[in-house]
Order: sequence, then structure tokens, then C-alpha cells
Amino acid sequence: MDGVAVLLLGPVAAQVDGRPVDVGPPRRRAVLAALAVHDGPLSVERLVALLWGDAPPPTAATMVHGAVAGLRRTLGAGSVVTRDGGYALPGVGTDVGRVEGLLAGAAVPDVDAWAEALGEWRGPELDGLDHAFARAAADRFAALRLDCTQRWAQAALAAGHHREVPARLAPVVAAHPLCEQLVALLMAALHRGGRRSEALAVGRRLRVALADELGVGPGPEVRRAEEAILRRAPAGSGLPARTDPFVGRRRERGEVAALVDAHRLVTLTGPGGTGKTRLALEVAARSPYEAVFVDLVASTTTGADVEDAVAGALGVRPEPGAAQGDAIVAALSGRDVLLVVDNCEHVVDACAAAFGALLATTPVRVLATGREALALPGEHVYPVAPLACARPGAPAEEIRRCEAVVLFLARAAAARPGFRADGRVDDRADGPVDDRADDPADGPLDDLAAVLDVCRRLDGLPLAIELAAARVATMTVADLATRLDERFRLLDGTVRGMAARHRTLAATVAWSTDLLSPAERALFGRLGVFPAGFDLAAAEAVGAGPDLPAGEVAAALARLVAGNVVQLGGDGRYRMLATTRAFARARTGTTADETAARHVTALAAGLAPRLQGPGSGPLLRRLDAETPNLRAALTWAFGPDGDSGVGVALAGALWHHWDLRGARAEGLRWTAAALAVVDDPAGRLPLLSAAALLHVGRAEFDATDAAAREQLTLARRLGDRASEGDALGMVATTAWARGAFDRARQLYEDAIAASLDGGDRWRAAMEEAQLARLHRDRGEPDAAHAAARRAAGHAGHVGEDLARGLALDVQASLEARWGDPRSAADLTARAREHYRAVGYREGEASALQQAGRLAAASGDDAAARRAFGQALRLYRRIGHRAGVAAAHEGLADTVRDPVAGAGHRAAAAGLRAEIGISR
Repeated sequence: MDGVAVLLLGPVAAQVDGRPVDVGPPRRRAVLAALAVHDGPLSVERLVALLWGDAPPPTAATMVHGAVAGLRRTLGAGSVVTRDGGYALPGVGTDVGRVEGLLAGAAVPDVDAWAEALGEWRGPELDGLDHAFARAAADRFAALRLDCTQRWAQAALAAGHHREVPARLAPVVAAHPLCEQLVALLMAALHRGGRRSEALAVGRRLRVALADELGVGPGPEVRRAEEAILRRAPAGSGLPARTDPFVGRRRERGEVAALVDAHRLVTLTGPGGTGKTRLALEVAARSPYEAVFVDLVASTTTGADVEDAVAGALGVRPEPGAAQGDAIVAALSGRDVLLVVDNCEHVVDACAAAFGALLATTPVRVLATGREALALPGEHVYPVAPLACARPGAPAEEIRRCEAVVLFLARAAAARPGFRADGRVDDRADGPVDDRADDPADGPLDDLAAVLDVCRRLDGLPLAIELAAARVATMTVADLATRLDERFRLLDGTVRGMAARHRTLAATVAWSTDLLSPAERALFGRLGVFPAGFDLAAAEAVGAGPDLPAGEVAAALARLVAGNVVQLGGDGRYRMLATTRAFARARTGTTADETAARHVTALAAGLAPRLQGPGSGPLLRRLDAETPNLRAALTWAFGPDGDSGVGVALAGALWHHWDLRGARAEGLRWTAAALAVVDDPAGRLPLLSAAALLHVGRAEFDATDAAAREQLTLARRLGDRASEGDALGMVATTAWARGAFDRARQLYEDAIAASLDGGDRWRAAMEEAQLARLHRDRGEPDAAHAAARRAAGHAGHVGEDLARGLALDVQASLEARWGDPRSAADLTARAREHYRAVGYREGEASALQQAGRLAAASGDDAAARRAFGQALRLYRRIGHRAGVAAAHEGLADTVRDPVAGAGHRAAAAGLRAEIGISR
């Protein structure tokens, strides 16, 4: 760099035209540093205060003048100028400025840019200076160094340079042992470099340090890193649990894993049944990334549906006023996530648009499966071939080693205990196996050859092989081979209209289901209507018909489970493999769609009124499990062959679930569809109520007001006082948001009176809580406490957790402002428990923030850090950027490490600037 440059990232030094110069004694270096780290001219008095504090020597001003004169001699006459009554360094660059300029000049800084930035550091920042201003500046520069180190490590891992990371990262982690992000990155680098025990030791040291310092365990980044190293899919990791062992494909596992490390988009392609999903899940479970499974079920048909699926898999819900896509981007930012996206083939264009955008704006990796590529730039396509089969007539050992036969034998042994690895069955399950059976003359080679014949004629397709192997429970392998040949010739005619590449799999699945009785086949076809799991009641509702009485459905379903056509999960719900379900779907007519839609609508409608009463948590979780089925029902109901009345009823039943789960964009789409077909005033009332609530949750106050005012007009026309109270509460909220505080207070009071008159104490509790908040924010403690007590009374009467949590939350905020902090802390903890009972994560995170503030105010920084840390993790999980910023600010004020504190403040400031809000 030409001209004068001041170096602060190490001992204070200077360069002139790129050559180092001797700055001189410590006092001169201190003056140079003070001028370099402060903007604008510094007066002599200010420099004296910066160098000596409150007790300067009598000759301090003279010494400052002398230091400036020395700097001018060393750096040049124009280096230090007198301006506006002080000294300044106009046009003088710094190494800190070079770092910031280097990073600002790159659209997306890569590993080389971050490495070049780190190269500016020559040692500890402002080394040798112990003045207060120097220590503060050094803290800021150290936080910048820490951030650059973390970003470099992330970029290096993404670029496959994991072997370079430990040497640079290990000493930084030693200096900042509680920085979990750096620890997780070091563990990932060591793990990828084959240093498994060292990676686990790093994690163990962090656990001990956290327990000693904060009394907590590590966060999700470190836990995920540990679980990846241990090579098991953790509970709640975002991957579905595996119920049977993965067989073979060692080469493919290694190749796909290497591709995922080297490329951010990898697509596994191939015909149905090749095991794309299982291979993707196996790679993800063994990867060092945070793996999340996104299942694009049959009811996923549009880009919005794809976005809903991604948001649901990530547990993301937009903050008020934010778009769902922005919330997804926020939730993925700064995380090493691998999205495993399954079944892309029926929404290729929508997937290409959605994941192309995410790859461009976040560090996410995508491992997709489908029958064709997404055709995006940078995509690496990996065709998944069928399992290898030995040649006919091969020796027994070669047959046993081929992957197709290995899979068949493993699944057959699971289906029929005693089935031997040579293809025979030992019926003496408790006795020894006769070693003489290995003699080819005694038959096992013939049986093994029959297994190979079955696998070859099924083209080595894993799904077909698994379905065939399940039949070993009811027939010999020889009979299986004979029947397979007959069924293929028969079924070739039934699937002639399908694409040629699908015929073998379709024939295999059809052959397997043809082994069922007519009643069982009918049930199998009807169950294909469910895109997600289903329970016995759903199976009975959909499966019963003239050919299968309702009382016989349970027995028929048990036979489907025994035949491995349907699986029973640990949660008591039944599931079908995606390809099996697709084949069953081809046999299902609109009657099954309608029956399933009416069944889940009746279920939701039956649960809806109970969601505002005691014990609503398990009911909400029941709706969580049914969400894909509910979406399918809505899609059918509002489709060309559906019944919009079913959709209207379902939309009217799901508003509370949509709101609590943050699925407001999805809820508004279906509510709008329902309102478009309903003219009856009484029918519009609940839909308008839902629309207003969902809009207000997104801070869309104009839309809230419009829906609420139409609801208010209709409610008054019909004399529906409960609905009138609900509408008045929403109008009050929009008035409050617009600054009409007196109007809002009057509207809330009218709303409460109408709700109570209409017998809706649950809404009265919610409205009283809002009124209490309004009084609190206006500085009216007596009125606020009175409204909060009334809210608590109504909530206690109805016994519903959200209302009780909100009432306690409001009371806690009042105690924190005007009362007893210990009482506020207790109320906050109780509010959080109620929020958790109904899965209201936004409320839980808010309560944790309040708990952190209370703990900090009482001087318990350790408890405050725990609360803010938990809030940060929750806000990150749901993509609530304003909440993430607030949690960072809380941590910045309570962490002991000043460098970490500066990092938290920088993160909060960056987020607030990004979303355009002030503190």
C-alpha cells in the first residue's frame, strides 16, 4: 500500500510506501494508536486523557506535542495534521481497514479471501499498549479476528480443505474454550480428517468447561457434531428413524458422501425402487452436517407447498410481518445444514426454483432424490444403479457376496426366523445347523441359485427384492421363483400404458399385492390415499366397503403389516413406502379421496372446540401428525373434483393450529380459498376470524382490520355476541398498532364485554391480557394489574394453556416493571411451562428472554446466560431474526469473555440492520 499505513493488528507499527519505519518510543506509539482508532481530530486534552486518565503529569500536554512532532518526522510532514483544534491522520490507512475492505469487496468471500484477511494479524492486537482505549479497541479487533477465523473455517470445510483447519483453529479454541461454534467446526475438521478420537476429546473438554462455568451442556452445533462422529442418527436430528439395517452400497455411500462434501447440490436419480431415499438417508446420518429430511409427499404440487414442506421440516415460522421464504433463509444462515429432499420428481420446476434460491442465499447443502435432475447450475447428478447381481452359474461364494443376494437373505431372515444364509430354512430354530448342508449335493446351492434368479429377474431393484423376500415367510424360494415368472407375464399387460422404465417395479409391487386376498387388496388400494401415516380409525374409515366390512379392517390391516406391505411405526401409526403408496394410489378412485378428506375433517372439527380447553397440548400434537393428510384433504376439497364444503369446514377448524405453529401463510391461503366460495354470513364469520388472527400474527394490520370489520358487521347483523367480541378485539389491536391508544382501550373493553356476553371466556382472557399490556405500555400500573388479574381469572376458568401462559406472562412483565423481581421470575417460569405444553415456541422463547433479563438484573449472570442461550437456540430454530438479535444482546451483556461479548453485539447489530429495526 502506497502512502502511510498504521498497523494495529499486532504491536503498533507503521509503513511508508509499503516499507516499515521505526515509530519510536512507547509514548509515540500510543499517540499514533489513539489517533488511528478514533474518527476525527483529537484535542490535546483528549489525547492526554486517553494516555494518562484522570491523573496526568504536569508536562502531559508538552509530551503529546513532542510525540506528534516525532511522528511527523518519521511518517512525513502531512501524516499528522492540525484540524478543528486537534490532531488527525487524514488519508492514513490501517490494517483493520484493509481487512474490512477486503471482505466488503468480495460478494461472497471465499476461503482465500478469509485467509488473506487473517494474514493481516501479526500478533495480539495493539500489543504492548495497556491504556483503557487500547484495551477496548483490542477487544473489538479480537472479535473481528474471531469472526474471520470462524468464517474461514466454514469456507475451508465447504471447499473440502478440512485438513488445513485444525492447525489454525486449535489454538483459537484453546484461547476461547466456550465458543461452541468454533468447537463444532474443529470437531468436524478433525472428524473429516480421520482423527475421530481427537474430535470427540474436543467435545468432551467443552462439556466439562460448560458444566463448570455455566452449569449447562453444549448447544445443538456441538451435539450434532458429536452424533455425526459417533455415526448414528440422533433422536430429533431431522432424519426419520430406520427400522431395519442398511445393506450394501459401501462404494456408493463413499462416493455420494464425497460429492456432498465437494458440491452443495447433489441429486440422486434413477427409477423408482432403486433405493435412492435409503442411500440418501444413510449418507446424511453418517455426515458431519446437521441433516434435515424434507419429504415432498404427493399433495405437494406448487412452489408454495415446497416452501411449506421446507419450513415444516426446519420447524420455521415467520416472525410478524416477515415472508416465510425470508424466515427460512434466516433459519439456515450460519448453520451447516444438509437438506435431504425426497420425491422431487413430481414438482421438479418448483424444487429447482426453491432450492436454487436457497443455495444462492444461504450456506445450505441439498441432497435431493428424484427420477430426473433439477438442472440447476452447480448440480452434481449421481445415478443410483440397481444392486449388483452375480452371473448365472457363479460359485456359491460369489453369489453370497453380491449385494442383491445379501439384501434378499437379510430381509428374508427377518421375515422368517431360521432362514439361513445359504438360502435354506432351518426349521429347528433352537437346534444346531447341520454343517453337512453346505454340500452342494444336499441342495443349498440350488436354493441359493433360486435366490439369485429372483434377484436378477427383479433387476436388482432393492424395493422389489425386499417385497419378494418378505414372502419367504409363506413359501419356499423355489415356489417364489416360479410364481414370480408367472406374475411378470400376467402383469405386463396391466401396466402396458406406463413408461417402460416403470414396468418392472410396477409388476413387482402388483405381484406382491396380488398375493393378498381380494379384501386385503381393496384395503391396500384405499390406504394409498394417505400421504402420511394413519391410525387404525383412519384405516377403518377409508378401508371399509362392500368387499370389506368395517369390523374386518383391523384384521386385514394386520395381515398387510405382516406381509411388509404396510409398516407400523413406534408411534402407533401405520405407513406405506412411498413407491408402494404410489402403486396403491393408482388403484384408488376419488371415493377414497373423498372418504379420507371427510374423515380428517371430522377429526379436526371434533378437536377444534377442545383446543380452547384443558389438555389441548396432546390434541395439537395429534394435528401435527395429521398435517400432510390435512393438506391433502384441503387440496382435494378445493380441487376440480372436490367438495369445497369440506374445505370450508376444515379451514374453519384449523385456524388455532396454524397460528400456534406459525403456519400463517399456509393458513391464509386456505382461508382465502374458503372465503371465496362462502357467501352465507354465518359461514363467513369463523373464516373471517381466522383470517384476521393469521394476518395480525404477521403484522399485516390493514388486512387484519379489513377482515375484522367485515366480521364485526356480520356478527352484529346476526346478533352473534361472541363473534362480535372477537372482531372488536382485532380492531382494537390494529388501532393500538396505529397509535390510537384511547380508541384501542375502549375497543378492548367493548370486546371483553361482548365475548363474556357470548359465553367465550377464552377470548375474553386473551383480550384482557392485551388490555393489560396496553395499560402497561402507557404507564398505568393500577389498570394494568387489574386487567391482568381478570385475564388470569378467565384463563384459570377455561383451563387452557395458551391463555394461562399469556396471563402469567403479562403479570410477570408487570412485576418486573413495578413489583417484585423474584415474583416476576416465578411467573415467567410458569408461563413458559404453559407455552411448552401447547408447543408455542414463540411464547417460550419470549419467556426465556424475560427470564434472562430478570436474572441479569439480579446479578445472576450465569442464569441469565443460560436463559438467553436457550432463547437464542429457539429463535434460530423458528427463524425469528428479531428474537435472535435480542438474545445476542442479552448474551453480550452477561458473558465473561469481552471478545465473545463484542461478537454477540456485532451479530445483533448486523441482524437489526438487515431487518431494518432499531433496538
